Amino acid sequence: MDAVIFILIYIHFVTIIISFSGNIFIVSVNLLDFYKNRRLPISDQLILGFSVFSLLYGLNEGYILIIDLTQFYSSEYFNIEKHFFMYVNSCTLWFPSLLSLHFCLKIVNINNRFYVGLQRRFPTLFPWVIIASPIGYFFLGLYSVLWRERECLQNTTSQNLSAEESTRCSWSLFIFTITCVLCTFFCSVSALTIASSLLKHMRRVQQNTEGSRSPNMDSHIRAIKTIGTLLATNILIFISVSILVLDKTAVPWRYLLGILISFCHILSSYFLIKGTKKLDKTLAEILNMFSWIRGNNQ
Repeated sequence: MDAVIFILIYIHFVTIIISFSGNIFIVSVNLLDFYKNRRLPISDQLILGFSVFSLLYGLNEGYILIIDLTQFYSSEYFNIEKHFFMYVNSCTLWFPSLLSLHFCLKIVNINNRFYVGLQRRFPTLFPWVIIASPIGYFFLGLYSVLWRERECLQNTTSQNLSAEESTRCSWSLFIFTITCVLCTFFCSVSALTIASSLLKHMRRVQQNTEGSRSPNMDSHIRAIKTIGTLLATNILIFISVSILVLDKTAVPWRYLLGILISFCHILSSYFLIKGTKKLDKTLAEILNMFSWIRGNNQ
């Protein structure tokens, strides 16, 4: 194996392990909180959903890297893996997008009938939207793997496909693209709406003695940082996954893009932890405890 490829695989493994630490922390804290209180706020449900699928992405990538090292795969394996890869990444984009929309509806008030109605009805969608969305997308992908794509694989070359067959055979990629576009749209609209609200709020408190330390402004700033990061990582993951799915030849780029996606997961989990008071407080307590233990041992 080429030394460059081996180094890229090693770096990819390291980024996957780093992403595990943050997402396992998020999952553990939220599960313990649910066990203790028998309920979980909507924002925590969405963050938990993102972390679970981020962990699944890491496990899947680790498995792919092992397969690449052993070079034991087939065309049918590649087809199934492609769909699972798109499925996991779509879910890791979907949950942060819903979280961005939730932040926007929660902290920004707009005197509009549609917006007010959405604010009232959005909480009633949970937890069913969290359960239905991944399951529905999973069965769409399973249907594609077991029937449509298998029919497409029976053709000797892609050139033998008619225009209608080509569209039918690429429908799963089309669904993935539509999902990513919707995710980017939700994040973009939410980020712009919160930013606009933040600017208006800053003008109102310019003469206030609290200034930028206003609790409302702090929540706005924290939300815009989190949503801005989620928007940037969503776009990067969308572009990277699209290239990986469409291009099967550029091996070094495949590992580089995989590293980029893992880094996006690390960045997203970090800002989700810092943007959530419960997670940030728990992390600070754990770090203080380790610091105290280390000080006593010395």
